[in-house]
Amino acid sequence: MRMTISNNPARPATEADIDCLYELTTMFTPGLQTCIEEFETRCRGLLNDPRWFVAVADGPNALSGYVAVQDFGLGLRGSFCVGRIHDLFVTPTARRSGTGRGLVESAFAWAKDRPIPMILDWQATPESVLFYESLGFEADYVGDFPKCPGFTLDLRQN
Repeated sequence: MRMTISNNPARPATEADIDCLYELTTMFTPGLQTCIEEFETRCRGLLNDPRWFVAVADGPNALSGYVAVQDFGLGLRGSFCVGRIHDLFVTPTARRSGTGRGLVESAFAWAKDRPIPMILDWQATPESVLFYESLGFEADYVGDFPKCPGFTLDLRQN
């Protein structure tokens, strides 16, 4: 897996980014039924919750992407945590610029720095499968949503 890039454009999101994050999420999910006030409350909660990591990438005039990751914590039987990348979105004009790679790299770094080793899972849209494969991951088409294959980063030994 090749993950290191120089000049990573990603940085942790702050409350000052909430309005721009709302714009990105409505671009990512055009039918989003969440009003800005509800989004602000939810986003503020996530930004202040240590089990969540939200990073953004600055573009020339606005944010060019974001990633949102959650640590679900320990299960009953394991000595590791399970995490999930809920969202990774890069604006169309910023794609193929290293922005997505930088956001993923920041999510992986956060997961690796967690106090308990983690297995990080996520699913990809059909359009993003090649992106994850270019990072060295293999798509898992077996599961609940074969059209949106899963990917896994196992940090238990790293």
